[in-house]
Amino acid sequence: MPLNQDENNREKLANTAFISEKIKQRPVNRKKLLMRTLITVSLAVIFGIVACFTFLLLQPVFSDRLYPEKEPETVSFPEESASDELTPEKMFADDSEIAAVEAMSLEANQKDQIDQAIAAYAFNSSDYSKMMASLRSVATEASRSIVQVTSTTSDTNWFNSSFESSGSTSGLIVADSGNFYYILVNGSAVTDAESIEVTFCDNTKAPADIKLSDSITGLCVLTVRKSSTTANTRSKIMAAILGSSNTNSFTGLPVIAIGNPIGIQGSISYGIVTSEKATLDLVDSSYKLITTDINGSSQGSGFIINLRGQVIGIIDTMHRPEDLSDNICAIGITELKALIEDLSNGKERAYLGIHGTTVPSDVQSSQSIPAGAYVIKTEMSSPAMRAGIQSGDIIKAIDNEEILSYEHLINRLAQFAPDDIITVTVRRQAPTDYIDMEIEVTLSGSSAQ
Repeated sequence: MPLNQDENNREKLANTAFISEKIKQRPVNRKKLLMRTLITVSLAVIFGIVACFTFLLLQPVFSDRLYPEKEPETVSFPEESASDELTPEKMFADDSEIAAVEAMSLEANQKDQIDQAIAAYAFNSSDYSKMMASLRSVATEASRSIVQVTSTTSDTNWFNSSFESSGSTSGLIVADSGNFYYILVNGSAVTDAESIEVTFCDNTKAPADIKLSDSITGLCVLTVRKSSTTANTRSKIMAAILGSSNTNSFTGLPVIAIGNPIGIQGSISYGIVTSEKATLDLVDSSYKLITTDINGSSQGSGFIINLRGQVIGIIDTMHRPEDLSDNICAIGITELKALIEDLSNGKERAYLGIHGTTVPSDVQSSQSIPAGAYVIKTEMSSPAMRAGIQSGDIIKAIDNEEILSYEHLINRLAQFAPDDIITVTVRRQAPTDYIDMEIEVTLSGSSAQ
């Protein structure tokens, strides 16, 4: 009995015993933890980079939609009339001064007194200094429109070492469209440039881009965002005042060369116009060549202004006569205004490819030559040559609109665009008389982006 009782007691103790269990912490796998941490950080970096690039790509799109930039105004210049022609009086004084002089001339007695006073006055060096200071003041004011254009291009030498080459020339602020400044410059100075920088008259700088170039004249228009300039700079610079080179004669009148006429930026030269009757022999154009007695550099650039500060010519060293290689010559501004408008507005010009002249009226009557635009020669591989237009032809109509002169032909061409197909009516000399022919021409372009 005692034995059974002990067994029962042990069973009771076994049933009432508590099981005690110690949970051990699982050991940390540091290698896996480090790997997961690196993966997490890498994914975060990748996500950040993708987010940045996405923002950079989409930010301009959202900005343009939420805050659209105002469209730049179309660049245009007022058409010149007979009253706008440059007269000798306008070279020196404005209309009010001219009217005052004319009013005084009506009083014979007063005029005699003035003449006598001038004749009796002895001019000295002080008067000369005042005159030169006055000319300098005109040039300084006009120079607010002048900029220095610097282009940079990367290249390699014989040893395959890379280096940067740069060149500079003068540019002219021709227009302000509200968002951009438009700058006229010689295209050879910026062709193939990797970067273009403009320095204004206050020595501040801004990046520039090519808007459009003209392959015939070599001129180019650059654009500079106004937002890239400070308010202080915008208050100091201005668009140039374009005058007129359309006049019967201003030969012998004084002019000022500004910009870079002697190869040094900011140089100024004074002289007179020696001729403005010559015409540049350029294709599809009739530009006037202005010659002066001002000595300049073959690397010079800049602009010719009159004594009112108006630009009347763009210095040109490419097309001046060989016997005037040391003299500053310029292309008349009147004939260039339409081209400057097209380049500023991004409008490509149509290219026909002829050199011509107007048949004089006396030659028409004496030699029985019909009126129109006389073709002197056609450019090789030009649309005119490919279509069959020949030297000696007289263009009398385009698309049934009568052509009376070479200048009329140039103005008519300006109304077309590259790839337009036009019908040119020419008169060609036959063995006994002139015969009319209709030639279909597909125009090409003379501009480049």
